[in-house]
Amino acid sequence: MQSFKNSVAVRQARESETAAYRALSLAHELTDRFQEALSLRSLAFTLGTRGVTVESETAILRSERISQATSDKQATGNEEAYRVQLALWSQNPGAARSLANNAWHLAHVLNYERDFIQAARLQGEVALGLNDFVSADERLLHALTRARKVNFVEEELLALVALADLRRRQRDVKAARELLDDAWELAERGPYPLFHSDAFNVLAQIERDRGNTEAAIEAATKAYRLAWCNGPPFAYHWGLEKAKQHLKELGAPVPEMPPFDESKFEPMPEVEIDPDDEFHVGNSSEEG
Repeated sequence: MQSFKNSVAVRQARESETAAYRALSLAHELTDRFQEALSLRSLAFTLGTRGVTVESETAILRSERISQATSDKQATGNEEAYRVQLALWSQNPGAARSLANNAWHLAHVLNYERDFIQAARLQGEVALGLNDFVSADERLLHALTRARKVNFVEEELLALVALADLRRRQRDVKAARELLDDAWELAERGPYPLFHSDAFNVLAQIERDRGNTEAAIEAATKAYRLAWCNGPPFAYHWGLEKAKQHLKELGAPVPEMPPFDESKFEPMPEVEIDPDDEFHVGNSSEEG
């Protein structure tokens, strides 16, 4: 299974996207549907991190069509999970609840522990987005406990950040800070810049809630720097935008960062994401 560990590579977002397109091109050349679906999932996540939502949705829907046609239910569960993540980034948790529940159900197909952990964490994040704190608490703690048992660091970190935000919303600041304390070492060890940025954005909100303006600015600035990656458009869009909003509302400037320099990279492969064949998606906005 491919987890969201792809985020490690997204620190160099341009190289990650190039690699995903190259893998997709090779899958097309070999007419390898399994590898095409796999490459599309990687590409969907990479595009999604930088806010390219239409192409990301098209890639994951095409991948899902391939998996369904080949009766690969385990892969379909992974694709449902990716669609949940895209909906969460777009702040549309209502559209993600049934997808998250389906991902949990499909995790039972092959009983991969990583699938169960990811699906539970996504169910928790969806519940949090819908202000269902009881369900969010149960699902996120479930994911965290299982992730720690098998040393699934990526999901442990994601669960810690989500739980910290939940405790913040429950006004349990002490617990929120303790959860983030657990997250810092994991985030730096990876490194996991996207998750690290999310954690600092949660900390920025905690400090804002407490009226600690200077500390909030410091946290938001760190979140912004971590989300920069290669620089827009090859940046962690969602973390960057959240940090920018914090800084704007705090009356603080965004830090100066080196702009993206295309000349430092090889040309991006020209690959069609959605060829006009039996798996063609077309306008992804029309998909249910």
